[in-house]
Amino acid sequence: MQNLYTTPEASKLTGIPESTIRSWLRRHPEVFQFDNIHVVSDEHGVKLWTQAGIELLHSRRATKNATDDDAETDAESDAPDLLESLLEEDSQRLANEYWRQLPGRTVKRIKQMRDNPTPEQRQTVELSVRTAINAGTEHLLLPTYQPMLTGGDETD
Repeated sequence: MQNLYTTPEASKLTGIPESTIRSWLRRHPEVFQFDNIHVVSDEHGVKLWTQAGIELLHSRRATKNATDDDAETDAESDAPDLLESLLEEDSQRLANEYWRQLPGRTVKRIKQMRDNPTPEQRQTVELSVRTAINAGTEHLLLPTYQPMLTGGDETD
C-alpha cells in the first residue's frame, strides 16, 4: 500500500503552509485528482495526500513560489476566489442542465408552434415549410422546355 500523508504532514514535507495547501485544494479542484492519484478521502472525509500529490504540491510551490506571505495573501483573497469557484461550478451545472433540457424543450416548442401557433409563429412555420419544400424539391423540377431558335426556318 502506498504512503498517505495528512495535510499537516504534506505541509512539513513540502514547506508549504497548511492554509495554502487547503486553499489550493479548495480554489483549484481541477488540478488535484482524487481517487488515489493525488488525494484520497477516507471514510471520515479526511483528505490524505499520495506521493504523487506531494510531488504535485512541490511543483506548484516551484511555480507559485509559495511562502508564508502567500498564505496570508491566500487568506485575504479567499472570499473572491471562493465566490469565483462557486460561480464557475454553478455556471457549469447550469450549462450542463441547459444542454440536457434543450432537445426536449425544442421539440415541445415545435409541437406547440405546429398545434397552437400564434399569428407570428404561424407565419414563420408556413414560410419555413414552403422554403423546405422548395429546397427539397427544386432538384426534381424539370427545366421548362425552350425551343432552339436558329434564326431561320427549321423545315428544310
